[in-house]
Amino acid sequence: MSIAPVWFISHGAPDLVLRDQPATRFLKNLSLGDIKGLVVISAHWFSRTELQINVEPSPALMYDFYGFPEPLYQIRWPAQSPQWLQEAVSDQLMLAGLPATPVRRELDHGVWSPLSLMDPASRVPLVQIAIPASFSPSQLWQLGEALHSLREQGIGILASGAITHNLRALGPDNSPVPGWASAFVNWLEQTMSKGDRAALEEYRARAPGAVESHPHDDHLRPLFVALGAAGQDKPLKLHDSWDGGSLYMGSYRFG
Repeated sequence: MSIAPVWFISHGAPDLVLRDQPATRFLKNLSLGDIKGLVVISAHWFSRTELQINVEPSPALMYDFYGFPEPLYQIRWPAQSPQWLQEAVSDQLMLAGLPATPVRRELDHGVWSPLSLMDPASRVPLVQIAIPASFSPSQLWQLGEALHSLREQGIGILASGAITHNLRALGPDNSPVPGWASAFVNWLEQTMSKGDRAALEEYRARAPGAVESHPHDDHLRPLFVALGAAGQDKPLKLHDSWDGGSLYMGSYRFG
């Protein structure tokens, strides 16, 4: 088996699964390929201090939002998280000096919203790990590096977040893209392609439109885990669209 890929997916609003958007159609056609399992990092699970791993074997779905159409709350998805995969991830983190505390929890929409489109039958087992709220971009990159060798075992890495995430700047469908948003996306993609780790880790000080694109950086933080897990692999852009004017739905694969 060849080395498993790393993905960064912009998961968008929770109701993406119900809407007929370019990003919805993209995710429905995105194959995970021939992988044995998947480690998932979501912008919607932060632990306070320590690294955590979800050991619930058949996690239900968390409807961690409000005000959306009722059919969204009726969606079910049969995720499976087998013990062998949990142990493989836990052991790898332990070897890297990053022990993970086991917890049992449901899957947030940063996990099930994109994956229910990509893998509706839940063919690929998964395990989710939390992002410690105290981790800097550099520490998140190191967390990704700790996961890198799992790829050689056929276990892919999927980070779910957003390339831009300023909910106050959202507008109606087909709203024009703000200059600060397009400037940030262009800088980020060029800097990822160059592999400039220092600039990426200091993006808030270096990138145009960084603060406007991410008033809080929760939705970009999974990207640093993906970059660490990618190693020397360069990003391949898989999708390019905008939602509500300022929400960039870009998604990428490494490897």
